[in-house]
Amino acid sequence: MDLELVSEKMKNKFLISINKLSDIAVYKKVGVTTFLLPLQNFAVGYENSFNIEEINKYGKDNYCLVNRMLDCKGIDELKNVILQLKTIKGIIFEDIGVYELIKELGLNIETIYFPNHFNTNYESINYFLNKGISSAFISNELTKEEIKDILNNANKELIVHVFGYNQAMYSRRLLLSNFNSYYDLPNDRMTDIKEVHSGHEFKVVEDDSGTVLYNGVIFDGRELLHLNNVKYFYINSSFIEQNVIIDFLNGNEIANSDNGFLDKETIFKLRSETL
Repeated sequence: MDLELVSEKMKNKFLISINKLSDIAVYKKVGVTTFLLPLQNFAVGYENSFNIEEINKYGKDNYCLVNRMLDCKGIDELKNVILQLKTIKGIIFEDIGVYELIKELGLNIETIYFPNHFNTNYESINYFLNKGISSAFISNELTKEEIKDILNNANKELIVHVFGYNQAMYSRRLLLSNFNSYYDLPNDRMTDIKEVHSGHEFKVVEDDSGTVLYNGVIFDGRELLHLNNVKYFYINSSFIEQNVIIDFLNGNEIANSDNGFLDKETIFKLRSETL
């Protein structure tokens, strides 16, 4: 499929995370209209995050990301912040308590559930959609046929990840800081590592909310762009140069990329016959 034609026909179907606010104008020039802005102190694992004033200025018709796992104190802090957000289209969240807070406050915004690894079947996704959640991300640790099956059976349009580094894990612990402190190393909170036995590479990023590991190879899921019942095709631009994102949108081949599990089943899954 010619991605250049698809992006022109479906330019309002792409959702791109933002690293720099100046990136928005560039993406708009190539036809992308919807963006994801990580919220400062409430988003983890992204290259940059933005404060209330910045999101209110640039967030019109865009989404705010809140993917930090929250305790009771964090929910109380978020409550004060959410009430100051004036222009956003909706909130994309990982902790289901964020959805309950939005309901409690009676906010008329979209709510999109993004638990990274866990939206792997349409029955659990439909459960949350039937509770009132606007949409959800599908895990991209699935085959293309499994993603298609979820889309065909979902009660609402869903979000499909088509480009970017895949998150491998998120820990509330400060793994890099603890390691660097123990070995008396400089406290670099963003680095690349290699697993010694497999040789597999990861990108690691840490902030005060925890540590996130990304697969060291970019996920390129352009073959999913023809699927139906999709609200947005998501591009996580973190740690990727903007010109590479533009190349993807223009249908060019991307170095250091693969299509993840789209053509091969993960071994980390229970089959129905084993239950």
